[in-house]
Amino acid sequence: MAKRMKFSVVGLPHYTIWHLYEPSVDDIRHMEEMENERKAREAEEKAKQERLDKIQNDFDDGASQWAKDKEDLKELQKDAESKKVAEKKAEKSDEKADEKADKKSDDKASSDV
Repeated sequence: MAKRMKFSVVGLPHYTIWHLYEPSVDDIRHMEEMENERKAREAEEKAKQERLDKIQNDFDDGASQWAKDKEDLKELQKDAESKKVAEKKAEKSDEKADEKADKKSDDKASSDV
């Protein structure tokens, strides 16, 4: 077509030379539609990002609270275990003291006879 119009054609055979031809009305409409689609897509992505940011800002991350609670529970468990150990030691020492007292009273009773 360009050769029929007596233009010299240089380059690829299917290359459109835009500076020689004005875009048609259909081409302009298509470019406008593509621009509108691009703007709509960007607006949608921006709205989605804003929504995600708002969600993250409004709701705290629970992981830190879970970690704190876990540490507190471990500490309480250690305290409870140490109390049980202390109680067992106290019971054993009480039993030993009772046994010593029984032995002394038995010794006294046998020496009195």
